[in-house]
Amino acid sequence: MQALDFRTRRNLTYGLFLLLPVVLYLAAFIYPMIDTFILSLHSWDGMSFDRTYVGFSNYAELLHTPRTQRALINNLQWLVYFVFAPTLVGLGLALLLDTDVKGAYVFRTIFFLPFTITTVAVASAWRWLYRPTTGLFSSIMASLGLSAYIPNWLGDPQIVTYCIMAASLWAWSGFTFLIYFAGLRSLPAEYIEAARIDGASPWTILTKIKLPLLLPSTIVVLGIAGIDSMRVFDIIWSMTQGGPFESSYVLAVDMYQTSFARFQMGKGAAIAVYLLILAAIVVMPYIYYMSSQVEEIRD
Repeated sequence: MQALDFRTRRNLTYGLFLLLPVVLYLAAFIYPMIDTFILSLHSWDGMSFDRTYVGFSNYAELLHTPRTQRALINNLQWLVYFVFAPTLVGLGLALLLDTDVKGAYVFRTIFFLPFTITTVAVASAWRWLYRPTTGLFSSIMASLGLSAYIPNWLGDPQIVTYCIMAASLWAWSGFTFLIYFAGLRSLPAEYIEAARIDGASPWTILTKIKLPLLLPSTIVVLGIAGIDSMRVFDIIWSMTQGGPFESSYVLAVDMYQTSFARFQMGKGAAIAVYLLILAAIVVMPYIYYMSSQVEEIRD
């Protein structure tokens, strides 16, 4: 009986400690998701007291809206970019600086430092770099006699998204570098030493030992990259606000503009639901598959 009372008190204590996080999770995450979905089924300007139920017409209209279609395509471009570019750059930097050479810590700090800068500050710096006449890139091209080929970096719909990606790469690579560098430093040194004694080449050590053992780090990097590709907003808004001519729109920018500039709250909520579904489709199968791979490696 005393043992039962002890277990009961212990479970009650655990329950009380878990109560506040559960309540906060329901209030800050589950309830807004449900309310957003309900709002997406209505037409509402955000100010009146009455909401008009329209069913799934908001979703159907968005599928035929060129602006939203363009935003979806741009989001897919950002997905490809986030999965490959920062991952490869961060991995390359980590492999390059995984050494005890004197002064290597200085370069590690330099490469990680951009990630600590706020996105608005990054966007402001790169807007200056991209100025058509006085920016650094334009000045360099002019000094090389390429003035006739200087593009309007943030004003050309054909290249504006790639210019924003370059700014994001400068900042985001510091995060992937940190994750991979920490992963490299946690690798069992005896495996690498044994391979070297056996005469394995650096390429063999990289492909057969380091990269497979870095799989958990890769899961973290790619999982976060997939999520960030769906919710990218701040750097685009700070640099172009989705322009020129809505060419750099993504779903998050479209959601913001639809909700708070056009006062179509129902359609804005529908875009948010589309964004959630797209993120789930992209990220969840990947996380499930890669997690199973990690379990196989552990076994």
